[in-house]
Amino acid sequence: MSAFETPPPALDATALAELARRHWGLSGTLSPLISERDQNARLETDAGRFVLKLSNAGEDRGQLAVQAAVLRHLEAQGLAGIPRLIPTLAGGDAAEAETGFGPGVLRLVTWVDGPLLSGAARSIAQLSSLGAYMGRLTRALQGFGHPGAFRPGFLWSLDNASDVADWVDDIADPGRRTLVRALFARYGARIAPRLSGLRVSVLHQDANDNNVIVDAADPGRVAGLIDFGDMAHGRTINELAITLAYALLDAPDLYAAARAVIAGYVAEFPITVDEAEVLFDLMRMRLAMSVCISSRRARENPGNDYLTISQAPAFALLERFDRIDPEFMVALCRKAAGFDATRGAGAVRDHLGRLAVSPVVLPDPARAARIAVLTDGTHPDMPAFSDRTFDGWLAAQRPAGLPDGVAFYGFGPYGEKRSVYAADQFADAASPERRTHHTGIDIFAPKGTPVHAPLPGKVLSVTYNADPLDYGHTLILEHETPGGVPFWTLYGHLAGTLPGLAQPGQRVAAGDLIAHFGDWHENGGWSPHLHFQIMSDMLSQSGNFFGVGHESLWDVWSDIIPDANLILRLAPESFAVDPEPPADLMARRARSIGPSLSVSYDEKLKMVRGQGPWLIDHTGRRYLDAVNNITHVGHCHPHVVAAIARQAGILNTNTRYLSELMLDYSDRLTAKLPGDLKVAYFVNSGTEANELALRIARTATGRKSTVVLDWAYHGNSGGMVDVSPYKFKRKGGYPQPGFVEIAAFPDPYRGPHKGMSAASGQAYAADVARCLDALRARTGSGAAAFIAESISGVGGQVVYPDGYLAAAYKLVRAEGGICIADEVQCGFGRVGSAFWGFELQGVVPDIVVMGKPIGNGHPLAAVVTTPELAARFANGMEYFNSFGGNPVSMAVGLAVLDVIEGEGLQQKALATGAHMLGRFAQMAARHSLIGDVRGRGLFSGIELVRDRATLDPATEEAGWIVNHIRQQGVLASTDGPLDNVLKFKPPMVFGQNEADILCDALETAFAELAARGRA
Repeated sequence: MSAFETPPPALDATALAELARRHWGLSGTLSPLISERDQNARLETDAGRFVLKLSNAGEDRGQLAVQAAVLRHLEAQGLAGIPRLIPTLAGGDAAEAETGFGPGVLRLVTWVDGPLLSGAARSIAQLSSLGAYMGRLTRALQGFGHPGAFRPGFLWSLDNASDVADWVDDIADPGRRTLVRALFARYGARIAPRLSGLRVSVLHQDANDNNVIVDAADPGRVAGLIDFGDMAHGRTINELAITLAYALLDAPDLYAAARAVIAGYVAEFPITVDEAEVLFDLMRMRLAMSVCISSRRARENPGNDYLTISQAPAFALLERFDRIDPEFMVALCRKAAGFDATRGAGAVRDHLGRLAVSPVVLPDPARAARIAVLTDGTHPDMPAFSDRTFDGWLAAQRPAGLPDGVAFYGFGPYGEKRSVYAADQFADAASPERRTHHTGIDIFAPKGTPVHAPLPGKVLSVTYNADPLDYGHTLILEHETPGGVPFWTLYGHLAGTLPGLAQPGQRVAAGDLIAHFGDWHENGGWSPHLHFQIMSDMLSQSGNFFGVGHESLWDVWSDIIPDANLILRLAPESFAVDPEPPADLMARRARSIGPSLSVSYDEKLKMVRGQGPWLIDHTGRRYLDAVNNITHVGHCHPHVVAAIARQAGILNTNTRYLSELMLDYSDRLTAKLPGDLKVAYFVNSGTEANELALRIARTATGRKSTVVLDWAYHGNSGGMVDVSPYKFKRKGGYPQPGFVEIAAFPDPYRGPHKGMSAASGQAYAADVARCLDALRARTGSGAAAFIAESISGVGGQVVYPDGYLAAAYKLVRAEGGICIADEVQCGFGRVGSAFWGFELQGVVPDIVVMGKPIGNGHPLAAVVTTPELAARFANGMEYFNSFGGNPVSMAVGLAVLDVIEGEGLQQKALATGAHMLGRFAQMAARHSLIGDVRGRGLFSGIELVRDRATLDPATEEAGWIVNHIRQQGVLASTDGPLDNVLKFKPPMVFGQNEADILCDALETAFAELAARGRA
C-alpha cells in the first residue's frame, strides 16, 4: 500500500523517546508536530533541538533515500537554513522502527529555527527574499542526481499536469470547471510542446507557507526551508512556478508580488527566456492541479468538507488572473527575469530607429506650431480632454499672428500620468493600482483631420469600441521588420469614415489616407484628437488595446508599447513647457545685452537644438534653416562634434608650441586653392581674417588706401566697418573714410549696366579705375588693396557679370595693389560648380579670406596668401594670435573638409541649387512681384519689386514673406541695399526635399499676398 492508503504512525511519546535514546543517544522533551502522512516530533535536548521523523509504513524507501542524499548534498553546498541529517549511533542515515501498521524509517534532523512564513506579515521585501532563497536552492541542486528522484506518475509533479486533466469534471462549480478546462487547453496547446526543450534538475516542489522559515529577528528575510517529501526530478522552472503559486495566494498586488519573487530568484539563479515565457502558465497549472486533485479527493471522500474549503484561495487567485490578459503576465515574467517584456521589443525599436517614415498627419507635426497639452497642472485653466470646453481652450492657445492656413497641434505625451483615467475600465483585478500612464501620443487637431499611414502594412482590425472614454472608431495596422518580426500601430478616436477607408486584410502604403479625426459623438467622448501608439505584441487583444498602463509596471508597458515617437519623431520639447519662453528672454536680454545686437523676426525664436538643415525651438517645432551658411555641413554634424570633443579631451593650447594639426590642416586647406596661394594664417572670425588680410596688404605695399565695393560688408570691427559701406553709409554710420574709395556695385539687375555679359563686367570694372585715380590724386599713391566678396551677400546675393573681377584685378595689380577675395560667405563649395566663389570669375586672388563655414560654427577663420606676400609681411613686427590655430580649431577644420569631401556636398550644392533656381524661375513666371532670380549653387536670392519696369522695391512685401514662411516653419531673411531680396544660404546638407519645402512655403506666401492684391 502507498503512504496515502496506510494510516500514519501514532506512537506515544514514551515510545518515541525510547527510539531517540536507543538510536541517537539523545534524551529530552518531545513535542508533536503536524504531519499529513508521517509522525514527527520536536526533540529538545541539551545538545540542541531536533526533529524526530517516523515515516509512514507505506512510504517508498527510495524516496527516503533521495531525501537523505539531498540533505547531505545541500549541506556540502553550504546552503543555510536546511535540516541537517544526524547519523545514528550505528553510523547510518536512519533506523527502522515499527509504526503499528508495519515497519517505518526513523530519521533525526536538526531543527531549523524561526517562525513559519504562514505566520509572518507579508511584504515585497519578504517575497523577494523568498525568491532569492529558492534561487539559491535551485543553484545548489544543479548537478545533483539520484535514481530515486525519477518518479513517473507522481501526482504533484508539474511535468505530469496532463495526468489530472480529466479530473476537471470533478470540480463542482460549472463556471470554475470552465475556467480550469480552458487552462488545460491552453497548457496543452502552448506550454506542453515547449517543455522538452527546457532544463531539468531535482526539485523541492513544495515551498508553501508552512515549509518556509523566516528570520525571527527579521521576518522579511527568508531563512530556511523544510519538508523535502515532494522532491522529484522535473523541469527546473517548475521550482519557481510552484513557489509563485503559493506566494501569490491572497497577495493584494499580484504584479508586485510576482515581480518580487521572480526578480529575487533570477538574481541567484538566472532563467532562460523560454523558461520565463512558460512560467506564468506553469504557475497557474500548479493551482489548477491542486483544485483538480482536491476535487477528486472530495468526490472520493464525500464527508470531508475540508478538501473543498481549502480550494478557496487557489480558485480566488485563478479567478483574479482570469480577468487580466495572460500574455501581459507572460510579458511581466520576461521583464522580471531580465529580458525585454516581449520578444519583438528590441527589434522593433532598432527597426524604427533606422526607418524612413511618413507623417501621420499633414502638415508634418514635426514642423507645425504646437502646444504641449499637459495634464500635470502646467496649464491650470485647461479643461479635461473629455470636457467639451477643451476645444475652445485649445483654439485660444493658437499663437497670435499664425496664418489661418498654417496648422496648429496640441501634443499629449507618451508616459504622462493622467488622473482622468478614473473609470472602471482602467481598474485592474490583479492590483489596487490603476492604469494611469498614457501609452500613446495624442495629436489634437480639428475633427476631420486626415490620418495617413506612416509605414507600409496591412489592416489587422477596424473596430468601434463604444464604451465611454474608449477609442470609439479604432484602426490597427500590422507591420513587419526586415527580419520578419511583426509589430502593430493603433489609431484611436477616429471618425465614422474609417470603415470606408480601411478593411481587415487590406494592404496600405506609407502615406495612404487611412482615417480622419473623429468628433465627440464617435470618438469615445473626447476632444477631437488622434491617439497613436505602437505595439510590439498584441498580447491576447483583438480590435482594441490598452491605452494606459501602470506606473509601477512602466518598464513592462514600455516594452509592449514602445514610445510612439519612434515614428512621429517629435522633439522632446513638444511635450514640455519651457519655463523661460522668448518673451521672458527678450526682457532679460533688454537688461543684459546691448540693444544694437539685433534679433530676427517679428515673433522671436528661441532655438534649443539643431540637426542637419533643421533648427528646433523651445516648443519642439522644427524649422528648416534656409539661411544659415555658418553651419556649413549642417547643425551639430556628428563628425565635427566628435572632432571637437576628442581634441578638447587631449590638448588645446596656443601656437607657441609645435603641432602637426596646424600643419596638416594648412596643407590640406591650401591644396584646395589655385596658383601660389600656399601660406596660411589662422584666426577666430571673418572679421579678424579681413583685418589681417588688409594688414598684410598694407604692410607689403606700404600704403593704406583701399578700394571697396558699394554695399560691401567685411566685418564688425572698427577697421572693417571703415571698409564696409553697408555699415558706414547706413543709419548710425559716419562719413566715408579718406583712405577708402567706393567702386560702383556691379549689379547686373538693378545697376546701370544690365545683364551678365563681359561687356557689362568691363563697364563696371571701369569704375575701379576711377577709384584708383581718385586715390592717387588724393593720397599721392595707388591703392594698397582691392577687397571684394566673390559674390555679394549683403548686397543682395548678387553674382557679378562675367569678367568683372578679372578686369578689376588687372587694374589694381597694374598699380601694385593687392587683390583680396572675401570668401567668408561663399567659399567651401557653396557655389556648386567651383570650390571658391572667385573661381566663377576665372581669377586667382593674392589673398583669400575665409570664415563662417570653415568651422561649421566653431570660431575659426583663415587668411591664405602667397609666400612672397608672407615674406613681405614678416617685417620684424611679430604676428601672434592667442587662439588662432589652436589644436581644437584645427581638428574642427579638418573634420569640416572630411564632411564636404566625404558626403559630396559641393556636388549636392550644385544639384540642389539648380533645382531651387529652377523652381524660383517657375514662381517668377506666375508672380509679378518677383523681379529677379539669381545665384549659384546654394547661394541664391529673389529680388522683389512692385513694378518690373521701374524696379520699385517691394521691401515691405519681402519682410512679410520672410515672416510668413517663418510661420510655416522655414527660416530665411532679406538683404540688399533696399532690403527687398529674399536670401537663401542654407547648410550644405540641404537637399531637394528641403528645397521643395522652402519653395512650397514661398508659393503659399506669394499666393496669400496675391489674394490680398499685393502680388
